[in-house]
Amino acid sequence: MSPAPGLRALVDAHCHLNSGRLGAPVDEVVAEARAVGVETFVLAGVAPEEWRDQRALAARYPGAVFPVFGLHPQWIAEVDEAAVADGLAALERELAGAAPPVALGETGLDGLTPARKASLALQEGAFREHLRLSARYDTPIVLHLLKATGRALEVLREVGVPPAGGVVHSFGGAPEVALAYVKMGLHVSFCGSLTYPQSRRLVAAAAALPLDRVLIETDTPDQAPHPHRGEVNRPALLPLVLHALAEARGEPVAHVAEATAANARRLYRLPG
Repeated sequence: MSPAPGLRALVDAHCHLNSGRLGAPVDEVVAEARAVGVETFVLAGVAPEEWRDQRALAARYPGAVFPVFGLHPQWIAEVDEAAVADGLAALERELAGAAPPVALGETGLDGLTPARKASLALQEGAFREHLRLSARYDTPIVLHLLKATGRALEVLREVGVPPAGGVVHSFGGAPEVALAYVKMGLHVSFCGSLTYPQSRRLVAAAAALPLDRVLIETDTPDQAPHPHRGEVNRPALLPLVLHALAEARGEPVAHVAEATAANARRLYRLPG
């Protein structure tokens, strides 16, 4: 795929370039993305042991790669309470440091599997602390919400969306849920699932939202868009998500490209 005329400076609002599952050297992955107009990469956080790798990539690609640090709900499901407490303390040290991340996350609730359901109380405690830290340090929040939307909305109403705002990444719900997030002050990010032929509900959500609250992402190396579903995802496939979003909204691709990039830069306070 080559970029359409004028299609440049796209922002992949959520990816994992530090993943060991990229399937190719990171330099190759970044070069491939740049060739189709993807110039900025926001790295989502999973666990403290990965933050150093994210910082290394940000130093390797200055002005193009920006780290987000957090304790992923799926990681929390695999550790104990002490590890979560240590991780939260480390997260606050990062926020108070000289080079804080551009956002906090991924955080939220994940009830997809029995093991994750069993850890929901621990997940919720960490989720609430991420929200408090986000407000204290004026940092946006990145939310991972899966099979726990109702409780997540309750927590967000109780604790409050941080003043810096945030984004629900890899949105997969109904239009009314997306609009509820937006009314709270959040952005909604669409990934490869928007391109799947059966995703009529997602298409409706993409059409219903105000454009200034929408982001696009790949979630590399996961959730590759159609017709690459099942393959290792990569930021070079972001234009497929962009085209699906523009089609859902009935708007020109270049217009949606410019808007989603501007939204990501504004939310994460990125240069340019």
